[in-house]
Amino acid sequence: MSKIFKSIGAPLAIALVTTPALAAEPVGSASPEVGELKAEINQLTAEVEKLKKSDSPFSVNGYYRLQATSESLDTTDDNSTAFVDQRLRAKITGDLNDNVSLVWYGEVDSPWGEKGSCQGDNCGKLSADGVGVETKNAYAELKVPNSDWKVRAGIQGYGFGKYESFVTNDDMNGVSFAGNVGMATLTGGWFKWEENDRDSADDVDFYMLNAELHPSEMFHYGLTGAQIKNRSQVALNGTAARTDDNYVGVYADYTAQSLAYSGSVLYKKASGVDSSATDGDTYMLNLYAKKHWNGGALTVHGIYIPADDSSNGADRFAANQSGWELNSDNLQIFGTDYYYNNGSQGAKSVYDAAYQGYGLMGLMVSGDQELSNDYYLKYGTGYFRAADDAPDSAVQANGSSLGTEVAAQVGKKFAGLYDISLRGSYGFMGDFYGDDPEDTYKVVAMVNISY
Repeated sequence: MSKIFKSIGAPLAIALVTTPALAAEPVGSASPEVGELKAEINQLTAEVEKLKKSDSPFSVNGYYRLQATSESLDTTDDNSTAFVDQRLRAKITGDLNDNVSLVWYGEVDSPWGEKGSCQGDNCGKLSADGVGVETKNAYAELKVPNSDWKVRAGIQGYGFGKYESFVTNDDMNGVSFAGNVGMATLTGGWFKWEENDRDSADDVDFYMLNAELHPSEMFHYGLTGAQIKNRSQVALNGTAARTDDNYVGVYADYTAQSLAYSGSVLYKKASGVDSSATDGDTYMLNLYAKKHWNGGALTVHGIYIPADDSSNGADRFAANQSGWELNSDNLQIFGTDYYYNNGSQGAKSVYDAAYQGYGLMGLMVSGDQELSNDYYLKYGTGYFRAADDAPDSAVQANGSSLGTEVAAQVGKKFAGLYDISLRGSYGFMGDFYGDDPEDTYKVVAMVNISY
């Protein structure tokens, strides 16, 4: 473990020392005094509050996130990496009147000393003069007068949150709607994932409709239908074939005082357009039990995806347009790291097992707790197995056990705007990865400023 702390030491020091200033000092200037840093923080707080109270129809919110990471995620050796990266996101909302809003949501990513995800060679390098602004959302929202219906058109976030973000959870161009019909809340939309040559024969379209009913304050349930109409040889479905991927899901949530129970089933059926070679189906089951108490909560989560025993390798979920699977369990290695910017995403259980045809069985326990003096604790652990280490559609793995992950995050909030935390995960890798695989770890020192 000493190796872990040595490798994180320098990035952690950088994050803790430089963050309160929020920006580098000009070359040749003296280091700021503690009093000056406090004055800058107080000024930032005052400016944000002033902006919130402004009479302007435009408002701004978002976050700044600086992360110093040390990790070793290769199961074949113990080599580690360490880096610092940051992200600034800003959402500008213009409420033009009670029925019309315009939204632009953008970000600047800049791994320190690297060009990052932006275009240009100097986004995070010396001089930092690359073109680094990325648009995440840009849409108009129209509320139908004298009703509860609203329509959004443009680039917007859309996902399958009730189904652990499988299928999709991303920003996409399209039209969505939401409103009530009797006891049911209807949401849905049409989204264009790929236009290609503006010929419908090579497009990728996503359609979605969800109906949620609320028989009582304690119980609600929903039915989801979706289709990915893939006419592109880019193979967003992972099969290099044109298909119609159809999804049907059902979920239910029940809350009784301090206890909550929920579950969902998602079924997928793929139909090949040109032939039946990619026809297949599969499903996913998620079950949850949650206990609330004053300042905290504990969740138990189980997931099951069957192995792909088909001869054509099509009875499985594929990585379409998601990248956010299993993000709610406070894990960073087998689950998705909820806070990741430009580093490792995690979700090894999904990408190494479920998407490769081995299926997935997982049991996770996670929680959070508010502590005194604005400290907080988040934690999680999970055990994961392949549903079958020798399915008909894939080569035999060394074993069924993917491994066990333990994770925790400790932080403290300051000035009502930002918090500093240290989080870490350790993965005890199972025989799925070999007879004697290297264990994995990830440690991150983070400053997160929400405004």
